[in-house]
Amino acid sequence: MKVGFIGLGSMGLPMARRILAEGHELTLYARRQASLEPFAGTGATIAATPAEMGARVDAVGICVFDAAGVEEVVFGPDGLAQTLKPGSVLLVHSTVSPVQVAQIAEKAASYGLRVLDAPVSGGAPRALVGELTLMIGGDAQALADVTALVSTLSDNVVHLGGIGAGSHAKLINNTLFSAQIALADDAMKAGEALGVDPAALASILLTSSSACIASRARLRAGSMAAIAGTPGYVALVKDVGLTAGLLGDGNALVEVARRFVASTERE
Repeated sequence: MKVGFIGLGSMGLPMARRILAEGHELTLYARRQASLEPFAGTGATIAATPAEMGARVDAVGICVFDAAGVEEVVFGPDGLAQTLKPGSVLLVHSTVSPVQVAQIAEKAASYGLRVLDAPVSGGAPRALVGELTLMIGGDAQALADVTALVSTLSDNVVHLGGIGAGSHAKLINNTLFSAQIALADDAMKAGEALGVDPAALASILLTSSSACIASRARLRAGSMAAIAGTPGYVALVKDVGLTAGLLGDGNALVEVARRFVASTERE
């Protein structure tokens, strides 16, 4: 496929590398030249603006930080909407609220463009080998039309329903992840209160029935302060806030996840 990709961060970079490695005709745009350096000497084409990219491609993956960033690259003065052919597909990999992605899709439709709500999970190593989980909300025909692209990125493409359904799933996943980190921290504090050796307890929790990806992240980091220094921390805080906005105060999952945010802020 003729594919564009915008957003070469910790997830977007390996995704773009995977797309190129699998033989798709790839065009990239980035505001910072340094983001494009990994593609020097490759077959990727570099566009000076999103609009320049849009004239060359049939589908674009967008993996920027938030909805404002998506709006900018799609509808800004030099945005994709200016030049993409009607019927082209925009895959919004960014984690945004379901309301926001629905608004983006409605606006894009006025340009004849189709939007898929398409957040991902799995981390950079799985992105490089095409083993991400891809959560899709949107039109089934639009998804069918980009099968060659999504199958490059994911061996687990799940179509959840209409626009916003993918974002609902991603926000629940990330909020649960944050809550599990908070619970792992609570477990270490419980051990401390009972006089259990912290290193020994961490060793047990890393290998026993309670172990999960999130608890391992907390236990290997050693503290909540160390978690706050990781590249994905700011995104998790954003996503917990978005989920809280959807579910409101008093939701058990949100309240535990908020402890994760509060603990990292205190430390």
